[in-house]
Formats: sequence, structure tokens, C-alpha cells
Amino acid sequence: MKTIFVINKKKYNLKYERKMPEKEVLKMKSFVTIKGEKLIKTNKFKIKKMSESNQERTYNIIL
Repeated sequence: MKTIFVINKKKYNLKYERKMPEKEVLKMKSFVTIKGEKLIKTNKFKIKKMSESNQERTYNIIL
């Protein structure tokens, strides 16, 4: 189980080992990727599209 962000066609796998619900994504101020990169939300943050499969949840976002 994992959460993936797609920003400008680049995939970022998040460190969190669960499929994060949309409300939790909206509530959080920043996110950490598996590689240790910190993604900080801006005022332009918007979820364009969300897709889900058995093992992962993917968010297409504007950060």
C-alpha cells in the first residue's frame, strides 16, 4: 500500500505506508518522499485527479 503524487508528469512515492485519504492530503502542510525530499504545499495546491488501485492511490496535483 502506498500513496503517489504526480506533479508535472513526475511521480513521487510518499514515505507513508498507507493509502492516504483525500481529506488527510488536504489537511497536511508538507509531505516526505521515499528519497527524503520534502514537498511543501503552496497556496496554489489543488488535486486535479485521484485514481486508486489495489495497492496504491495516485493523486495528480498542482503543488
